[in-house]
Amino acid sequence: NAEGNKDQLKATGPFLLSAKFWFSESLRHFEASNDLRNIALLRCNLCQCCKIRANTSVALPKLNDKSSDGSSVATHAEICLQQAADHLQRAHERLGDRDADAMTWDMVSTELAATLLVLGVRRRQTLLGRAATPVVMQALRLNPGSERRIIEPMEQSIQIYEALGNGHQAAAANYQLALYYSKVWTCQRDETKTRAKLSAAFKCFGAAHQYFFSAMRGNEPTFVILSLDFAGLFSSVSGQKESAEKALRCCIDTCDAFSREAICAASQRHAMHSKLPDDKEWFDKMCALGDAVEDKVLKLLQELVKMEKSDGGDTYKSMYRAALLAKMASKKAEASAVTSKEAFASDPDSCSMPVYDLLKQLKGFKN
Repeated sequence: NAEGNKDQLKATGPFLLSAKFWFSESLRHFEASNDLRNIALLRCNLCQCCKIRANTSVALPKLNDKSSDGSSVATHAEICLQQAADHLQRAHERLGDRDADAMTWDMVSTELAATLLVLGVRRRQTLLGRAATPVVMQALRLNPGSERRIIEPMEQSIQIYEALGNGHQAAAANYQLALYYSKVWTCQRDETKTRAKLSAAFKCFGAAHQYFFSAMRGNEPTFVILSLDFAGLFSSVSGQKESAEKALRCCIDTCDAFSREAICAASQRHAMHSKLPDDKEWFDKMCALGDAVEDKVLKLLQELVKMEKSDGGDTYKSMYRAALLAKMASKKAEASAVTSKEAFASDPDSCSMPVYDLLKQLKGFKN
């Protein structure tokens, strides 16, 4: 009940402070005996205390960091996450290098990379807001200091993941950094900075896309969303045929994510109660993403048909016709096609996604 929940919330603050106190006391003793492994492990526990305070409703005062003019420099969550990262960096400092204790070093590194990535994303959201935030408002908030506070932790996260050989998380971090650059490249004060930010966006998107394209199975929703964002970046460079072609290629590259093989593999993971984020509501997500990819493809083909007229070609006209025919065929077959969530779980071989046939048709064209 509400009263019970309120009592539990009141207890969270003292419990968290008590845990932090005993971890700190233990750390003091292990520091005295120079027990590096336990020092690192306790720093990891103190890091978790900071993360709990950042992300959970805890009955403790909110932290704030105000500048000389009284404006807020960092949010409560950002302060807690920075403190969490500081604990992990101190753990690294005490260990010295990986040779001292490879297993503990890698554990601290993995936690540090994740913390830095979340910190960078939080700062990006604070500075730029959500997608609906006007570009003018975003531009007014940008300055070299605020940009560094976002970019540096994300770049550090990528470097750590690459050193650990964790390609998946390095690609995810590149994707988050690419989202930042793709938002700010239009807000720069001169052409040189604009080109630099746009180039950085393409580089980070390219690195993330390359990984997820080669490791698509099990990551289909992430890959498709990333591909749509990458296509959106190409499309934002308006009026260029080459950019529209690359945006179209990004969309066509998602074809295998909607295949029957992908559906069957996802159904097997569902039967095994997979806890992976991409596997949650996989079929529903992929159906919605399929519609988004289809819409994007048709719009891009319309643009390319117009651009192609001046060259006297008809490749994209043929592709557009093939896409429309595939769409019409899928609508006719929709009544008999099995696309229900129940069939996905019980008989995945009978399931299909209409966008797959459309993309497969387009893959057959040589540009």
